[in-house]
Amino acid sequence: MGNLGGIAVKSARRTIEVLEYFAETHRAAGVSELARHLGAPLSSTSVLLAGLARLGYLEQNPADRRYRPTLRVMLLGGWLQDRLLGEGSLLRLMEELRTRTDMTVLIGLQRQAHVQYILVLRRPNVPDEERMHAGMLRPITRAAVGKALLMLKPEEEVARLLRRANAEEPEAALRPQLGAFMADLRASHARGWTESGGSMVPGQSVLSMPLPPLRDQPPLAIGLGGGREMVETRREELVRDLLEVCRALAGE
Repeated sequence: MGNLGGIAVKSARRTIEVLEYFAETHRAAGVSELARHLGAPLSSTSVLLAGLARLGYLEQNPADRRYRPTLRVMLLGGWLQDRLLGEGSLLRLMEELRTRTDMTVLIGLQRQAHVQYILVLRRPNVPDEERMHAGMLRPITRAAVGKALLMLKPEEEVARLLRRANAEEPEAALRPQLGAFMADLRASHARGWTESGGSMVPGQSVLSMPLPPLRDQPPLAIGLGGGREMVETRREELVRDLLEVCRALAGE
C-alpha cells in the first residue's frame, strides 16, 4: 500500500509540474521536452500527457504532436479569478448565463469522433439520470455541442468523422445517414446554431453554437440544455442569450 501511495503522489506531483511548466513558458511543448523537465522517462511522460488529454486538460496538435493546456485548466481556478478580479472572467459569464436562463451550460471541444465537455454548470434540481459532467464524452455527430463544432469544418472532414462515429456506434438506429446529416448541418450553419432535439438523451435537448476563436485554444462550442419542451418553447430567447455571450467573448 505504501508503494502505491508513493506512486500516486509522484503522479500527482508530475501533473502539477506539467501544468506549471506551461504557465511558465506560455507555449506548447512536446513529450521529450516535458520528460526532460520532469526528469522522467519518455514512456511514463507520454502516458501522463495522454491521460491529461483524455480528461480534457491538454490538447495535442496532430501536426507536430505538441501539447498545450485547454480552457479547462483555467476553469479550475475560475472561482478565485471571480473573487479577486470581479466581473470579467469567462466563468463569471457562464455563471450569469446559467442564472439568467435556468439551463445547464456546457462548453465542449473535439476529441476525435467525440465531443468532450470541459465545463458543465448544471441547472438546479437536475435528476441524477440527466446529469452531465466535465470530462464526459458524447458522439460528435449526435450531441448538439459536437454538431456545433462540426459547423466549423469542411464537408469532407465532416463526412470522415461521421463514418468514424458510425463505425464506433453499436446501435444501427443511432447512426446518422450522410445525406440527411449534411443537409441538417448546412441548415444549422446558415442560421448559426444547432439543436439535439432528444437525439442524445430522450426528453432532453441542447441548443448550441460555436464560440468565437479564443487565443491558444482549440475550437470550442457552447450549449444550453434542459427539457426538450422547455428548449423548444424558449428557443429564440436562448439563441439570443448564447449570441450575447459570444459577442462578449469576441470583445464586441
